[in-house]
Amino acid sequence: MRTILLGLVLLTPCGAAGAKGQVYRGTWVTTNRSLDGKMTCVVTTLGPNKWRGHFSGSFDGRSFSYKVVFRGPPDNLRGQAVINGADYTWTGEMAKGSPGSFKGKFRSRRYRGHFSLKQQGG
Repeated sequence: MRTILLGLVLLTPCGAAGAKGQVYRGTWVTTNRSLDGKMTCVVTTLGPNKWRGHFSGSFDGRSFSYKVVFRGPPDNLRGQAVINGADYTWTGEMAKGSPGSFKGKFRSRRYRGHFSLKQQGG
């Protein structure tokens, strides 16, 4: 179950953010098992089309916190990572607006699903 959370972390598309990062909050859902939860992602810009997302939240009474680097333009984000021994791939997109949002899909050998996060604050 904790592996699912890690996969979500990898799947989350995040838009450009300032040096202090932009906060996004929302939910993730697995489509092949009855698992879901809430999470927060603080996104920091590392360069052109490169970001770091710090994902955190809780699942089944346990906290999680992971940092993941991902690449691509905001409308075509992609990432890969190995978390708790599981290979994850994800795709996503960030939409500007008030509030901004980003959505994504994730997949590993054991889990697949999607997430939806909304920008917090200004």
